[in-house]
Order: sequence, then structure tokens, then C-alpha cells
Amino acid sequence: MARVTPGSSAFLSPLAALITLAVAWAVDQVSGDIQVSGDIQVSGDMVSGGPGVGIWLPFAVLAPLLVSVLWGRAAWGDRNVGRLLAAVAVWLVAGHLLTSAAATWQMTANVAAGLIAGWAFRRGWRLDAALLGVAVALLPLIVWAVVQMPVREQLAAISDQSLKMLEEQAPPGTDPVELEKAREIGRQRFAKLTDLTLRLYPSLIGAGLLGQAVVILLLVRLAGRRQSSAPPGRRLPPFEQWRLPFYLVWVLAAGIGLLITRRAPLADAGLNLVVLSAAILSVQGLAVQFHMSRRFLPPVGLVIYWALMGLAFLPLIVTSVLLGLADQWRDLRRLDSGGADAGSQ
Repeated sequence: MARVTPGSSAFLSPLAALITLAVAWAVDQVSGDIQVSGDIQVSGDMVSGGPGVGIWLPFAVLAPLLVSVLWGRAAWGDRNVGRLLAAVAVWLVAGHLLTSAAATWQMTANVAAGLIAGWAFRRGWRLDAALLGVAVALLPLIVWAVVQMPVREQLAAISDQSLKMLEEQAPPGTDPVELEKAREIGRQRFAKLTDLTLRLYPSLIGAGLLGQAVVILLLVRLAGRRQSSAPPGRRLPPFEQWRLPFYLVWVLAAGIGLLITRRAPLADAGLNLVVLSAAILSVQGLAVQFHMSRRFLPPVGLVIYWALMGLAFLPLIVTSVLLGLADQWRDLRRLDSGGADAGSQ
């Protein structure tokens, strides 16, 4: 295994600042190219954005993630906090001078997320605290994106583009009356979908932020394991032994209580609390299923079981939520008494 010598930790923070500046500059250039490409191809209709969007989309998604991982490793491994803060200051000044405000804002949010992830491992934070810290660091980026283009406008653009594709795919010679009926049905369906999405938007954003936080923490953990000079950090148990904090049950109960009031905006807030807390509790339910299936099924049975559960996605989620709740009260895996070891053989 490669080892990081004490002197090499001095390069982590400056390297993170340099790469962040390069990524921000590249994202800035790519965004400009996509804007120009979209203008040329669709003559001002920026919904499709031209073929350049598909080419550069993986880079636009993965590059900010790389930035977070680099800063997470720097925050975890650089023993000189002053040098780390100086590198952050250099990035902020250079980004402001050499890139656009949009690129600087985006990268700064990912820098903050990486710093919190690395510091969480350095100080041995609990996983829920680390997840919340990284998610909160990414939240201003989401707020800024929504301010730039409100959710209703985003959904309206998607709806218009989908209806346009429906018209283009209609067979030649289609009766205009039938085409108008299909268009009206599509509008009604998208209107219902828009209303539902707007109601659930906070929980969808929360789930997305927590998902990004999980990915960042896992990648920072993998990158930091090679740092022999870094503090060890808190170790995670095997997945089959995962148990979430009990306060999530109270969050779910509070959401149900608000939901049954049927009064806006309390009911909408309750709906989002229920969806988000249930989604998180389903992770514990998946861990319970993983433990039980390993304990009672042979390898071939495991493949068949998870293949069937993957095909039946909604029953899998519902079952996971119920098992997660049951495990909170009944300790189905007997973790408190050490009974989970039977499933780890």
C-alpha cells in the first residue's frame, strides 16, 4: 500500500486549489460552448441545448465531485490548518478573477462540502452529523440554481419539449383533431406531474443532497485510506449492521401528524417530512433484508431474491421502510446482544 510521507501532506491543499481553478475554468468554457451551440441549433430555444450538452454532461457532473474529494482529502490529511485556509483563500481570489461568478459559486459549494467531509473524518464525527454537514454545504448551490431558473419554469420547459417531441413522432397524415386531443391529454398529465413535483420538491432536494453527501463521504474515505499521516477517523460497520438514529422515527411521526391536518402549508410540510424520513429509514430496512437473506439463503438464492426485489422496486421500498421501523423497536438483527455476527460468516 502506498504511503504518504509527512512532507507530502504539504502539497494536498495547494494541489486542490490548483485543480479546482482548472476545473472551474473548464466548466466555464464548456458552459459557454453549450450556450453558443444551443443558440445556433435551435435558434434561441434553449430547451434542447444542442448536441454539446450530451457530450459534456458527464464532465459537468463528475468534475465538481472530483473537487469535493480533493478538498476532503486535503482537509483530512493536511496537518497545517493555516495552509489549508490559505489555499481556500487563494482559490476564492483566483476563481473570482479568472472565472465567471456561476463557476466560482458552484465550485465553492463543492469546496465547502469537501472540507466538511474531510474534517468530519479527521475529527471522528458521527455519520449523521457528517452527512448533514456536507448536505448543508451543498444546499446554497441548489438555492442559487432555483433562483436562476424557478422549478415551475424548469418543469414547463420539460413539458413543452416533451409535447414537441410527441408532435414530431406522430405519423404523417394524423388527424389534427386527434393530435390536439393527444396534446391536451399530455398537458393535463404534465400539469398533474408539475403540481406533485412542486409539493414534493423539498423532499426530493433533501434526498438528492443526502445522496450526493453519501457519495462524497465514501470517495473521501477511499481516498483518505492511503494517507498514513492522517487521523484514522470513525470506521463504519458492515452494511448489514447499519442502524439509523431513532430520532428519524420521531421525524416520521411529526410528518404524519402534520399531514393529517390537511391544511396547507402544514400538510405539504408533513408530506415532505414523511417522504424524506421514510426514504432514509428504508436504508436500514435494506440492511435488515441484506442480513436476513445472507443468513437464510444460499448464494444462488441471494441472486434470485435481490433480482426479484430489484424488479419489484415499489414493494422493495415499502418493505424496507416497514422493516426499518420494526428494527428500530424490536432489534430484529439482535445488534445490541451481538447476534448480527451470525450473518457475517
